[in-house]
This record gives sequence, C-alpha cells and structure tokens, in this order.
Amino acid sequence: MQQRRSIMTFIALITLVALVTGCAVKTTPGTMTEGTTFTVTAMGMAFDTATITVPAGAHLTITFRNNDEGVFHNIAFYMSSAATTFIYKGARITGVSSITYTFDAPTTPGMYFFRCDVHPTTMTGQFIVQ
Repeated sequence: MQQRRSIMTFIALITLVALVTGCAVKTTPGTMTEGTTFTVTAMGMAFDTATITVPAGAHLTITFRNNDEGVFHNIAFYMSSAATTFIYKGARITGVSSITYTFDAPTTPGMYFFRCDVHPTTMTGQFIVQ
C-alpha cells in the first residue's frame, strides 16, 4: 500500500512539473508591425510575437489563432503591465480555433501592454502605439 501511494505521489509530481514546464516554454517571438490588420498566433503556450506596433487611433482587426489544442487563450490589451485598466479584452477561445477581434487603438502614442488573461505571467508582450 505504501509503495502504491509513493508511485501515485511520484506520478502527480511528474504531471505537475510537466504542466509548469509547458507553461514556461516559449518560442522566440518577433515583432508585429503590419498596420491595422494582422494575425497573432498562440502556440506552445506562447504568442508568436512579443511586440505589436500600430498607428495611434487606428481601427484594428486582429485574427487570433489558438493552436494549443484544448487550451483556452485570448489577447487582452491594457494601459500598463499592472493590467488594471483595459483597452480591449478579446474573448477566450479553446484551441484549435480562430476568432477576429476589432477595436480602436489608443489615440495617445505610447507603450502599452498585452497578455493572455488565462496565462497572464507567461504570455505577455508590448503594445506600441505610434
């Protein structure tokens, strides 16, 4: 009985390590500067871009692809990394699927913040308004 309990504890520990490690794995994200219509992909528990640059006041159309099967993701844009005041919160979707978000960028140029609200510490980036 003790051996079975030890094996179950070991399996639980391995599962926990795998989940934590999976959330920490990131691809090498690039910079997204495509004007007002672009695509952002979530895959491997990371966004494919670390920076999104748009014109001030632009009407944005973002195709969001969630390629992580069975995992919820979204993109939410905030005034700062404190994530207390949002600019736009995209709906959460389960992968593998896509959704289109439309909203207006702030009219004041500056450095803003975006993240996945489901994974707020591991899936983040800079939202630059010029």
